[in-house]
Parts: sequence; structure tokens; C-alpha cells
Amino acid sequence: MKRNYLILLLGLLTFNKPLKAQYFDLILGASSSHFLGDLGGKPFLGTNDLQDLDILSTRYALTAGMRFNMGKVFALRTNLWYARLSGNDKYTRNRERQGRNLNFFTQILEADAVVEMNIYKTADKNKIFYVFGGVGYFAFNPKTKLNGTVYTLREYGTEGQYAISGKSPYSLNSICFPMGFGSKFILNKRSYFTVEVNARKTRTDYIDDVSTRFVDPNLLIAAKGPTSAALADRSISDIPGFSSPGSIRGDPKNNDNFFFFSFAYNYTLGSGANSGGYSNKGRPRNRVNGKMKCFEF
Repeated sequence: MKRNYLILLLGLLTFNKPLKAQYFDLILGASSSHFLGDLGGKPFLGTNDLQDLDILSTRYALTAGMRFNMGKVFALRTNLWYARLSGNDKYTRNRERQGRNLNFFTQILEADAVVEMNIYKTADKNKIFYVFGGVGYFAFNPKTKLNGTVYTLREYGTEGQYAISGKSPYSLNSICFPMGFGSKFILNKRSYFTVEVNARKTRTDYIDDVSTRFVDPNLLIAAKGPTSAALADRSISDIPGFSSPGSIRGDPKNNDNFFFFSFAYNYTLGSGANSGGYSNKGRPRNRVNGKMKCFEF
């Protein structure tokens, strides 16, 4: 899979002309952040897509990055992200999940690289619409608060990671696949704003510490003490046997996802600056010995 991504990227850059007009943008942005996973969600069967959005679980994200513009259409962008995510069963109207009564919060640290493609500009050339996709790597560490104390959930093996033979603790790092669309709002030749929806498909189902089934509390107590059992089962459900050993706690068939609704300021450096692509203006010109010259960097 990594080889296929590399071949695609090289192909895009090879056929994206003219390469002589390369330049880059500095990016500084802020976002709202939204978790799409096992906790909370819509009243019906969870899907881990935008239908599962909980506005009340919205948190924030900050980003800094660089965009390498390879002509008027394609660009390679890399970003570092700091984000906070949360999810809470009390915000859903789904009876089962609300009765499960679990919640979490976590920090996200991510580095990613995406290929952007400008697809349309308005007649006044002040707005440019684009799509993007790529790959990233992020770290997380789900926590919760119980009786006023914050607990790091992975340490307590709430789904039997330390109690069941052969079941290992989950990794706190994962690959993700950023993808989305946005719009560039040109301010001047050197700067512009972007607004985008920036989604993440991930390769982990444990951002919220929930994935499979309830475990016998006696096993959890023997392995990690009574706190492990208390964190694993906080059920307030009136459904008989709702959290008995082997009952459904999460959905392992759908990995956790998240997305950002992002605003960013972009400042262009280098020759060929044209406010995010699609400019008909050439490289910066100046007078040398009384004649107009086109600078080459």
C-alpha cells in the first residue's frame, strides 16, 4: 500500500507542469474537532460517520504546516496537528449506548502529508475550490474521570487486555488517512485563507477505549484491581443482563474516525507566488539597469 501511494505521488508531480514555478506556503490554523466512534452518536445503529456527530462533544485543534505548490493544480502539503477529542454516551438518545454511560477524552498529536488538487476557480479568481487526500500518523491516550479523579484507561485493561491470555494492550499510535475538501479565499498575491472539512479514517478502534465486549469483573479485579472493573462497567441501563460478561460493549467492525472543520491563514514564499494557484501572473519582476527582469530563484 505504501508503494502504491509513492507511485501515485510521483506520477502526479511528474505530469504537473510547469515545475519551474515552484513556491511554498506557510500555514497556521485552528479547527473544531469531532469524534466519530463507539461512544455517543445518533439514536440508531452507530456508523462512525458524520451521522454520528455529537455537537456537545466538540473540542478544538491547532495546526501548523507547509504547502509545496507544484504548479497551478497540484500541491503537496504537510501538517503537524495538536487536537483534543472526546465522546460521551450521555449525549446520545440511543437507549443502549446511553445506558452504557461511558465517556472519554484524549489528546491527539499527528503528522500528515496530503496531495491537494485545485479543481475550480471563480470568475473573479478570488476563490479556489480544492480536494485532498493522503496519509498520517498520530498518537492518542484515552482518559476518563471517575469520582473526580482522572484515569488513563489503557493502564486498566477495561476489555481484559491484562486479564485474558493472548489479549494484548492496544497501541497508542495509529496510521490515519486524511481526506476532504476546502476553499481558498484570496487576500492578495502573497496570502489567503482556507476553510476546509478535513476527515480522518483510522486503523484503530481504541481511541475511545471501547471496541468489543464486557469482561467478567472478577477477572479485571484480579488483574488490575477494583478500579479496572469500575471503569469497564459504568452501566445505568435498566435492560436485564446489559453489561454481563460477553455482552456487547463496542463494535469492533468499525474503526474510530474523527474530523476537523478548519480555518487557516496561508502566506506564500518563493518565486511564482500566486495566492494558492491558478494565478495568471508570472514571477516577480523588477528593474535591473533600467530594464524589466524576471527574477529566478
